[in-house]
Order: sequence, then C-alpha cells, then structure tokens
Amino acid sequence: MDRHPGGHQHRSGDRHAADHRGPPADDLLRGHLAGADDGGDRHPPVDRTAWPPTRDGRALSIVDDAVPRRGSSAPASPVRSLRVVIAGGGTGGHIFPAIALAKALTKRPEGEQGEAAEAAEVRIVGRQGGPEESTVRAQGIAFEGIDVLGFRRSVSPRNLLAAARGAAATVRALRILRRARADVAVGTGGYVSIPVATAAAMLRIPLVLHEANAIPGVANRLAGRWAVAVAVSFPGMQRWFRAPVTLVGNPIRPELAGLDRLHRSANRSEAHAHFGLEAGRRTLLVFGGSQGARRINEAVLGAYERWRGDGHLQVIHLVGAKELPAAEARLQDLRLPEDRVLWRLVGSTDRMDLAYSAADLAVCRAGGATLFEIASASLPAVVVPYPYATADHQRANAQPLVESEAVVLLLDADCTPESVGELVDDLLFDESRLERMSASIHEFARPRAAEALADLVRGVAARR
Repeated sequence: MDRHPGGHQHRSGDRHAADHRGPPADDLLRGHLAGADDGGDRHPPVDRTAWPPTRDGRALSIVDDAVPRRGSSAPASPVRSLRVVIAGGGTGGHIFPAIALAKALTKRPEGEQGEAAEAAEVRIVGRQGGPEESTVRAQGIAFEGIDVLGFRRSVSPRNLLAAARGAAATVRALRILRRARADVAVGTGGYVSIPVATAAAMLRIPLVLHEANAIPGVANRLAGRWAVAVAVSFPGMQRWFRAPVTLVGNPIRPELAGLDRLHRSANRSEAHAHFGLEAGRRTLLVFGGSQGARRINEAVLGAYERWRGDGHLQVIHLVGAKELPAAEARLQDLRLPEDRVLWRLVGSTDRMDLAYSAADLAVCRAGGATLFEIASASLPAVVVPYPYATADHQRANAQPLVESEAVVLLLDADCTPESVGELVDDLLFDESRLERMSASIHEFARPRAAEALADLVRGVAARR
C-alpha cells in the first residue's frame, strides 16, 4: 500500500578516498542515532549513460574492480567456508536481492582448477516480525530478526523511539555478527541494515553494500561511509559513495533470472492453469510491488466499466494482501452477469514467474527489483513511479527505459481510469510495438547479477 512519508530530504554524502577507514567505534553509534539526513535537498542528476555492451554477467567496475580476476595475484579464497551475514528488509526490493545473493553464495563455486570450492554459510537479518521473516525461512535460509523503526524526516516524537530501538538493534547486531563469526557483512538497504552496518564497522568486519535504485536510499547513504565495496544496479552512481563502485545489476530470484520471452511462452499453459485464465485472450498483469499500490488498484478497477464487454481481455490483478477484501467488494459491485472480460483478483503470489509468463503487458511501479524482473522476462510495461520514494528514485529508475522506449511512463498524479484505459488499449493489441518494447527492455536485463555480487563478496573476503 502506498505510504506518504513526511518529506524528501536527502544528502549526497561526503567524498573521501576509496581506502578511507571508518571513524572510531565511539563515533559510530552516535552517527547511527543521529539519522541519515543533514537537511540538504540537492542531488546530482542521474547519469543516463547506456548500459555497457557486456552480457556475460561479469560485473563491470566503474571506479575500481573489487573482484579479483583469474590469474591475478589476489590472495586465494579461505580454506574454510565463507561466512556471510546479509541485512535487508522492509520491502521486496530489499529482501529479494538478499535472497538471490544468499542462494548464489550457497552454491558450490568452481575453483581455479575446476575443483568445487566450499559453499558459503549465510544468514539474513531482517525486521523482527516483518514479512521478510516468513519469506526467507520459506527459502531454507537462516534468519535473524531485529527490532527497528524508521526515522521520520520531520521533527517527531517517533524519532526518539526509533533512536532507542536503533541502539538496542545495534547491540543485537553485534551479537549476531560475533555468533556467526562473519567474514563479510552485506547490506541490501532498508532501515534494518543500518544496525548491522554499524556493528560491522565496530567489529572491523568488511561491509559490502548493494544499491537497488538509481538514487541511493537513506540506509545505504549512511552505511556507505563504512563500506569497503559497493555494488550498484544503475550506471553513474560512484558520486554517491567513497568505496569502489561495481556495476552488477539487481539480483533477482533464480526462477525469474532465466525467464526470457522464450521461457515465458513455454510456461504459458501452466500459467493459465495456475491463475484460471483462458488461452486466446490478451493478458494484462497489474501489480504494485510487494505491498501493492492503492493508486494503481483504484485506477485499474476504475477502468472495469471500459473493458467489461471485451471478450479478448483478461486481467491478473495483484492488489496486495491487505487490499484484497476491499478490492473484492469493489469488483463485486462492478460485475454484471453479461460481462465478458475475465478478471482475476489475487492478494499476493509466490509464483511471479507464472504471472510474468502469462502476461503480454504489465502496469506496475518502478522499483529497482520490479524493473529488473520485467526486463529479464522481456515484458513491456506501463510504469507508474511511486512519487513519495526517497528523492523520487523510482522516476530516476525508469528514465533510461523510457528513453529507450522499453516502457511507457505514467505519473502517479495522472494515473486515472481514463489514462490507464487509453494506454492499455493502445498497447495491448499492437503486436509490433509490443515486440519492439520487449526487445528493448530485455537489453536492460542482468540475469547473472546475483552471481556477480557473490563474486564481489568473495573477493572482499579473500583480501581480508
């Protein structure tokens, strides 16, 4: 569901040399409690540089290669298993990259002479009682919960409580890292990653960050002062961080990473059966990220009247678990016995691979994870950036795709039943345009981003 935080302050951070060491331990906790914002309201323009042509999944370093290459003089990997603690949560955009990285690290990588190296021991730290806990455990990955509360960006009594919880969470994170005997800590964003980053700095454990968006969030901008390496999803982000920056893309779930247009077609019959769809209809997929999006839900349901008699259209509408009862009641009020459109309301699904496989066009937000998922699936989309995201980063995420005509941009303020209906009618049955958009968006895909990030983490550990 859309939430409206109280402002858009952000900071670009101080610039220091890449080998800058973190501040003394007695400064770290004080800095953590002070919050991430310094009251600035400026950020540099997003670099629109085209993606490099390499498609083999190897990370392309922007500032310095943080991954030792084969044949280099870098130290050999440790004999024992690598131990990694990954922190991230709050939304799917933070937790799914953490899960994808964890899976890549726990695979047994090939050694220099073809022998299998030891798989890493990985645990994920997320918000205690948050949705990430069940999601991580369902993947068979060890989970540790800490209690955090996000800071408001305006003066609020809530910030006193957030500071107290942050201090307690940092103590908890120190215990987790010590007990895990972590070689490397990784932050994928969200407030839950700040205590772990702070604790890693206190213990002098190397910290690697992954930034999913074109403009860093508050957590990564704060933790960036202690990172030894930063992996990013979009070009041109070295201006935000002191540490070497490596372009890897956004790690997505393995079942989505290989979901190109060919595999979508192969999965379509299973997808139709799973969602109760019919062959021969064009399929519109509507979703708002891991928590749904009320504005998109209202606009698309408002277009029902326009489409009620269309026997060639079917809709998979992922409204978010909390929004499902209200959406079902609204749809029940709209339906008439003679309607021909096929409309499937779903709260949430763990089979996004099948949702993407069924779809011909998507209407969705523009979070980093969402864009890389639809790019991997070669799925054209109308994107509606969430306007209250930090520094309007979703619009910055979408801009390169808009410029390459891979997606159509619809601003949240303009997301009405009329505008959504017109765009969908223009696109969904225009086969040649859909094919062009599909080919263009797939150029944005980085299906081996998780492996590239795992290589970066192993390289940092090898140099410890």
